[in-house]
Amino acid sequence: MSDDLARRLHDYVNGLFVREDEALAFVREQTALHDLPQINLQPHEARLLQLLVWLCGARKVVEVGTLAGYSAIWMARALPQDGKLITIDNSAKHARIARDHVMRAGLENKITVLQGDGRQILKKLTTDAPYDLLFVDADKVSYPHYLEWAAENLRAGGAILAHNAFWGGGIFAPATADGRGVAEFNQVLANHPRFESTIIEIGDGMAIGVKVH
Repeated sequence: MSDDLARRLHDYVNGLFVREDEALAFVREQTALHDLPQINLQPHEARLLQLLVWLCGARKVVEVGTLAGYSAIWMARALPQDGKLITIDNSAKHARIARDHVMRAGLENKITVLQGDGRQILKKLTTDAPYDLLFVDADKVSYPHYLEWAAENLRAGGAILAHNAFWGGGIFAPATADGRGVAEFNQVLANHPRFESTIIEIGDGMAIGVKVH
């Protein structure tokens, strides 16, 4: 598929199915203005993420990798009235900006932004397990660790979702620690006895594993 056709198809999907309101558009705008990494999910990817939250009937969601709060807002809007989403980012700047965006979207009662090391905070969250869904879009080196956390702390029928599962093609001959982390994650997920899994070929790849055991 050519790049031009891919862009046209993205625009087609966005035009038909994506409802990005003022709050979400503001988050993407502020991501650029605050000189944050331009690594938000694209709107059609975020819409897919939201639908997956709905499909698994999630009430308790954990996200590792908040950035400006874009994906957290999409997911929280798919939660029931009493649903809760905890999102974690190692950057104090990202956490501060995300909290502002969560307030702007009126979701402060559903979304809690925690600042700190994802692996350490996840240890503390085990006391409230099981969870329904874990979305990972953070340090790629830790992807295998996040998968094992999901295996222990998701309910049966819950799901782990991981962004950048293709790592820009870097999974084929990983030359960096990040690439090796993603490649290992994909391999372990594919063979994990507790998950049925695949990768959806959208954007840079969205890995999905449903916990069945």
